[in-house]
Amino acid sequence: MVDGPSDNPTPLRLSNDERRILELHDRLQQLQLEIALLTAQREYDPNTSHPAGDGSIEAAQKALLDSRSKYVLRNQVVESVVAANPILQAVHNGTKASPIERDLLPALEQRDESSSTLAHQSLELRALLNEITEVESQSLRLGRENVDLASELLDLAEQTNRTKAEAINADSEQAAEISRLESEVKLSRQRWRVLKGTASAVVAGSGVDWSRDAELRNIVLDPENEDEM
Repeated sequence: MVDGPSDNPTPLRLSNDERRILELHDRLQQLQLEIALLTAQREYDPNTSHPAGDGSIEAAQKALLDSRSKYVLRNQVVESVVAANPILQAVHNGTKASPIERDLLPALEQRDESSSTLAHQSLELRALLNEITEVESQSLRLGRENVDLASELLDLAEQTNRTKAEAINADSEQAAEISRLESEVKLSRQRWRVLKGTASAVVAGSGVDWSRDAELRNIVLDPENEDEM
């Protein structure tokens, strides 16, 4: 990790002439760009322009990208050539290095460390993106499997219901017997609930300390469990 003092290197001590040179360099680049734009406007002739279409738009976009690439590349080459000698003097501590060139060393060290950190973070980001992509792909696969399993479950449930209905319809006597038994079970449950409620009320209102007796406590507090009846 970079220590605090190196995060904010001491500003370069520039003389008035050096500041003036940098300002003129920036101004020169701005003027070159403005001149190129004015030249393009002056040479543009709407009478000779091609009708708007996909082909002409793509050609114009390609020409714009080519011009921008050449402009950026030229500026980068000029900046690299101008900065090469001061950087070499600063890194190798040349005997002919000027004070401003020697002052470049902390800034160059910070630049290199920032570049290394950025490259490391880019690798980590790429790894995380790959993991996210893998998780999303697995999630999609599991989603499709769940859909297939749900469809199979619905098919099996439908087949079971159809088989059950066919079996009942095939034997009318058996169907009547099943209906009678279900009615009797329902009636028995209703009677049990009535008796259970009555017994609970009698025990609770008798004044007996039913909480100390396990059997009485079960009568008063035991919840109904219709599945066991």
